[in-house]
Amino acid sequence: MDTLRPREFDEIAALEQPSIVASMWRYRWLVALIVALFIGLGLAFQAYVPAAYRATAEMTVEDPRTSSLADALGLGAINSNPARYVADQVGILQASEVEAKASELVDEWRELAETDPEALNDNASIAWLANDPSQVVGMSIPLSEFHANTSISSDRESNRIEIGFSADTPERARVGANAIVEAYREVRTAELRETANTTLTRIREEQDALQTTLAQLRFDIEQIQLSDETRASLLQEFEDDLARFGQLQDRLDELDPDSEAADTVRQQLDDLLQDFQTFEVIDRIQQRDANLQALQVQQDQVINELADLNTQANSIIISVNLQGAGITSASAAALPLTTSGSGPARILAAAIVLGLAVSAAITYFLASRRRAFGSRTLPELVLNAPLLAEVPDFTLEGIKSSLPVTQAPTSASAEAFRFAAAAVDIRASAAGAKSLMMVSATLASGKTTAAANTAIAAAREGLRVLVIDADFGNQELTSLFLGEEQPAAGITEVVAGLVPLDQAVRQVVVTDDRSLYLLWRGRQPVEAANFFRTEDTQRFFTEVKDQFDLVIIDGPPLLQVAYASTLVRYVDAVVAIVAHNSRVGELEEVADRLHFIETPAIGYIYTKAPLRAEMTASEGSMKDILGLGGESAGRTPAGAGSRIRRARRNGEQ
Repeated sequence: MDTLRPREFDEIAALEQPSIVASMWRYRWLVALIVALFIGLGLAFQAYVPAAYRATAEMTVEDPRTSSLADALGLGAINSNPARYVADQVGILQASEVEAKASELVDEWRELAETDPEALNDNASIAWLANDPSQVVGMSIPLSEFHANTSISSDRESNRIEIGFSADTPERARVGANAIVEAYREVRTAELRETANTTLTRIREEQDALQTTLAQLRFDIEQIQLSDETRASLLQEFEDDLARFGQLQDRLDELDPDSEAADTVRQQLDDLLQDFQTFEVIDRIQQRDANLQALQVQQDQVINELADLNTQANSIIISVNLQGAGITSASAAALPLTTSGSGPARILAAAIVLGLAVSAAITYFLASRRRAFGSRTLPELVLNAPLLAEVPDFTLEGIKSSLPVTQAPTSASAEAFRFAAAAVDIRASAAGAKSLMMVSATLASGKTTAAANTAIAAAREGLRVLVIDADFGNQELTSLFLGEEQPAAGITEVVAGLVPLDQAVRQVVVTDDRSLYLLWRGRQPVEAANFFRTEDTQRFFTEVKDQFDLVIIDGPPLLQVAYASTLVRYVDAVVAIVAHNSRVGELEEVADRLHFIETPAIGYIYTKAPLRAEMTASEGSMKDILGLGGESAGRTPAGAGSRIRRARRNGEQ
């Protein structure tokens, strides 16, 4: 029997988890309330919170890797990431040390402005203050205000840092922003000077050690040089003897070898040869020369090291004086001319956006916890039964009656119930079902209204229809058809055998020649749960369907009244009534209950649905949906009004 259409993944997903837009639309009044609340809070904030002036100073800091001071101090490998360096400087700017220094600077500037304004010209970095000293007169900015009102932002690509300060006056905002910059400059300069002084102290210690070494080398060299007088004398004597030896040798060659003069020359040569035996002394002197050379080399090295250390120390001193805090450029904050507070338009826009965001979160949370049907096709996924009809909300068509099939037969609502009657007939015939019960999870789903209008539509189609008002606690179905009138007998009398069925039912005329039959509760004092569990009641429901083409039973909500489950056991099938935006979990429980009872659902009627445009079309085939033809098109059939006047009167609920 089941020929359900394929289920789309999007529909299953929508059933499992609602969208944010759908959630907000479902709780649109809550959304409107939240947005209105935020708008009110925003306007109150605008009215009671004073507007603040915000001044902004800018400065560009130098990457230590490119700084000559960093090289001199041996910091080239620190903060190798420029972005990290800028982030570190932002952290320093936000440190309490800088804020405390800024507060001290404001006090110093105030004192100078009040006592000696000309002294402000001595510092070029506060030239902005020297031009107008009056702006700081009487001013004091405590540390807590700097901590609360200072904002720091950075541009990592350009190493640029913005320092913002908010205050209730433009002068205070300007002084505060510039004080932070100057405090940073002084704190960073002090830190760098401390680092430089530490390095200079280390250099001086190394210089002292080298000076001691140099003094020792000079002493050793002087000792060697003092012993060189003997060496010099011997060397000079050797050189003289060597020259004389040559001269004597030449003279000997000129003389007669046998002459006395030649013997004298030879004797002199022998004496010189004895002098040449001093080579051993000369060797020792040469050894002393090697030691002297080594000492002199060491002396030169020490002197060079001292020169390098002196150059490094001078470089550090010069770099500290030139580079200072590492600020390559700085732009003092100007006097703000407008407040940083938002105007009414911006407050309104911000309140709406924030209100929508908060309401989106709240409504999505509520919708997630209370999943609801937002489409007529989704209940099919729970019931595994097809949609029989989609009935729009009567109020959207301006229908005040609960019986649009009789009072507004050309309306979309009436046509929807005719769809329902036709679909019920088709599905019931296919299932071999003659008795049906309209079931809903809870109250206010439109179950009784759906039962009444579907029965009227089925009767108008020529079916012999019996409607049983089995909701003993609320005989609303009977009131729809009979108003305040209560028949003399009902189902309790029939089951007790006091009155035959044909005398207990009331005939309700729906057209000139068509009627339906109504059986109400009756007047016997019975307890509903016990009454519906008796064998006589069960036998009645089994036999009554043989006397009619269709038996429609309106019982209490299935999840709220226990004996509703007993009634479901007595019928061939059920038609589920699912209201638009009703809870998914409730219908899931209904489906589980029906599965447990083993009574099938032949389909469901989707009630209180939005009125779609195609439902109200009035062209083509939709021009005369009743097929009356001629001038009577779109009107109630002739004679029908007088025959169902009572139903119309009692239908006003």
